[in-house]
Amino acid sequence: MGGDRPIGLAIGIVVTAAFVLLPALIVPVFYLAANVYAWIKWSAFDSDSINVGVLLTTLVLTVALFPLLAAGAVALIGRALSPKNRED
Repeated sequence: MGGDRPIGLAIGIVVTAAFVLLPALIVPVFYLAANVYAWIKWSAFDSDSINVGVLLTTLVLTVALFPLLAAGAVALIGRALSPKNRED
């Protein structure tokens, strides 16, 4: 095995591991975002003080953020690994 094949295999393993760990990453990140929102609003998360639309938007953005970041990283790394047309 030569060239970029081991690097591509390693990237594939890392991306697969990232997608497997997505559910485990989304929960703490949403919890952090919800706590930051509570600190900004200075509330105790009772139903009278939170804006449900903001909370749901935060949840949707948190869930959508990780696959988009992973796809962007794969695209950038894949572009760097693609063979160059060189005229030597």
